[in-house]
Amino acid sequence: MKMKGAFHVVEVYICQLPKEKSQAKLGELLLKVPKERQKHIRRFYHLDDAYRTIIGDYLLDHVLKQRTGKTLKEITLKRNAYGKPYLPDYPFIQFNISHSGKYVVCAVHNQDVGIDIEEIQTFDLLLAKQLFTVDEYQMIRNSNDRNHACYEIWTMKESYTKAVGKGLVIPLDAICIRKHVGNLMEVGSSDEKELVTNFICKQYAIHTDYKLAVCARMTGGNMFLEHPTEMYFDQLC
Repeated sequence: MKMKGAFHVVEVYICQLPKEKSQAKLGELLLKVPKERQKHIRRFYHLDDAYRTIIGDYLLDHVLKQRTGKTLKEITLKRNAYGKPYLPDYPFIQFNISHSGKYVVCAVHNQDVGIDIEEIQTFDLLLAKQLFTVDEYQMIRNSNDRNHACYEIWTMKESYTKAVGKGLVIPLDAICIRKHVGNLMEVGSSDEKELVTNFICKQYAIHTDYKLAVCARMTGGNMFLEHPTEMYFDQLC
């Protein structure tokens, strides 16, 4: 079991939805999560949505058992004013969950952390011009694959807003993503063009049809592992 201060790097876990899904299996999975989560998940109309959400809970449960020896049902989970969940009894365990398409991901750190995954679809460049800064839009226009560039910037911005716990309350054009080193990006102010946060983002290449970004408060040194940890559904659930 990893205790306080034992994980200075950002850990990312990823799990794919199973090919075969059923209401019966979902019912079994629900028994291991808190009752309020059971009620929330049962409201989903589409089975895939329910599976994505409960897999996220199981990823968190896996993390908690590793670090505390307790399960999700045994730990108090609260939400801040903007809806971001946190663990009041374990402030050194910061986490964030995202899902899209066939993937569910969870990021864990001992500092503020956010994660976003998006399945790549057609991104309207006119919308990109409205949502992104002038510099970011120019980066997109200069890219060999503008659609992929849009999703790279989108996921990094979203991961930052989730890391600070405010979500899209922060306008996307109020922050600017800028190249740092390799696949690391800095978060700056769109007005002053200066680094105004002590957060840094990283892109993970997991699939040609997806973009995955993680953003975390800087702690110094090499904060990110090279690859996410893959968890198999049967192993996790």
